[in-house]
Amino acid sequence: MIFLVSKSEAFARRLSFLVSILIIIFSLIILAGWFLGNTFMKGEVLGSAPVQPVTAVIFMVLAASLIMLSRDVKLPAVYAGVFFLVFYTLTLAGYLDTGSLEYGVNSRFITSIIFIAYGLILILLASSRYILPQILTLICGSVAYCVFTGYIGGVDVYSTYFMMAFYTATLHILSCTAILSLYAEDGVMAPLHRSFSEGRLARIILPIMIICITILGILTLRIEPALFPGFGVIFMMGMMASLIIISVVFLAEELSGIDDKKVKYQEALIEARRFFRNVVENLGEAIAVLDHDGNMIYRNRAMKELEVDEIPVEPSHREPLMIERLRIGDCYYMGWMIPMYTDGDFRGSMVSLTDITDLIRTQRSLEDALTERDALLSEVHHRVKNNLQIIISLLNIQSIGADEAVKSVLTDAQNRVRAMAILHETIYDTGDFTGVDMESFITRLIERLRGAFDEYGVEFSVETDIRLNLETAIPLGLLINEAVTNSIRHAFPDGRGHIRVKLKGDGLLRLTVTDDGAGLGAEYREGVGMSLMKALADQLDGELRFESDEGTAVILEFRELKYRKRI
Repeated sequence: MIFLVSKSEAFARRLSFLVSILIIIFSLIILAGWFLGNTFMKGEVLGSAPVQPVTAVIFMVLAASLIMLSRDVKLPAVYAGVFFLVFYTLTLAGYLDTGSLEYGVNSRFITSIIFIAYGLILILLASSRYILPQILTLICGSVAYCVFTGYIGGVDVYSTYFMMAFYTATLHILSCTAILSLYAEDGVMAPLHRSFSEGRLARIILPIMIICITILGILTLRIEPALFPGFGVIFMMGMMASLIIISVVFLAEELSGIDDKKVKYQEALIEARRFFRNVVENLGEAIAVLDHDGNMIYRNRAMKELEVDEIPVEPSHREPLMIERLRIGDCYYMGWMIPMYTDGDFRGSMVSLTDITDLIRTQRSLEDALTERDALLSEVHHRVKNNLQIIISLLNIQSIGADEAVKSVLTDAQNRVRAMAILHETIYDTGDFTGVDMESFITRLIERLRGAFDEYGVEFSVETDIRLNLETAIPLGLLINEAVTNSIRHAFPDGRGHIRVKLKGDGLLRLTVTDDGAGLGAEYREGVGMSLMKALADQLDGELRFESDEGTAVILEFRELKYRKRI
């Protein structure tokens, strides 16, 4: 019987497939021999009777079933197994009822029994049961092996019940090989296919022993008649002793090599453990390992220096848990608690902590510096606003007693200074120095202009949610001041109307100041306000245009200016 010499389960499965194909080809050759009348192809060799055609067909069915099983298709194997049981049970019953072993076209007695065993084997394999089928296969293979070696050795001692054709015995050996290779990773064949040293040694020793014993047995049977009686047995005993000695020496050599490798692997493992322990011990991070109940079972040097016996963090059994801030003594730490599993069971956690005390101190210093900066900026904006208010007051004093033309010029100057003062006031009141809330600024500006011109009959609406940096807000605020001032002065002769200020956009911003007044007059087109708005639009790198259709519209498209360092 042939044992496998595969190095992996995948190879064994492929071997089963290839042997099954060989069985089909061999059976087809036998059938062709019957069709062509060729005695050699039918199996009439070494004094053997030919293989019955029905036996060849049954072997093809068996091989096809094994191929389907190798592809995890199990139903055909069940059907074939049931057929074998029924067909060959009836065949045996016919032999027993008649008391005659005239085979005709039927399979012989022992072959029928083996095919009944094959039927059970196929059904059990399809049911994912492996131990009993493999044991039955070993028995069937042993019977076929005895018949095969008997023909090779020239022995004719089989009774009528145990007669089997030479080709039939060969096909049985191939069939048993295919069956044993099919699920080699399970059942009694599993030890032969393990990846460890014992499996590799078994795959080497067993085939060599069986082949050598077979050759020695056949050689003994052939040479004994030519020598004196009894020498064959002595020769067989001597050769078997030599074979055993050689096998033992080979095993000892292999085991010695395995021991040497084992020692080297153990030394490498010890060195690796020592290396990683040194790495972990000398890490700046504090490392600890907790058991299932949260008890600390290992601490590296950094963790020992913390002098803590437990981690005050609830362990996580599912996902890594981030420790954002943990205070131990006067120091602060952050890190991770990582759960550890073995075969899906929670075994404990690994904790790593990094000292972030310096980071916390730096963060606090930055926060203090930012607070101090904000206080200084607040003071600067407050003082700028106050200084601008002083300028407004001086202009107001200067306008007392002046004629109307001078008073108008001074009022415009006051409004422009007031617009800048309102910007600083808005920043100071909100406490946000990163930009100007334009909605708050425009609303305050309009309220001041309404009071300055005493135009409470004019309604205003503001629509914006934009924040701008100071670099952009100052010229834009002055432009809005000019546009709204001109609308209040020139658009509403009767003192009633509506002014709308809208600032929208993302990237490209669009300012629209519209009124429903009398439209643009000639003096408005050539006035100082128009010139100032154009200059402010140029400062913003924007495009300014005016429309006069049922009122006046001042439209400016621009982008927020980037801060330019001046030092």
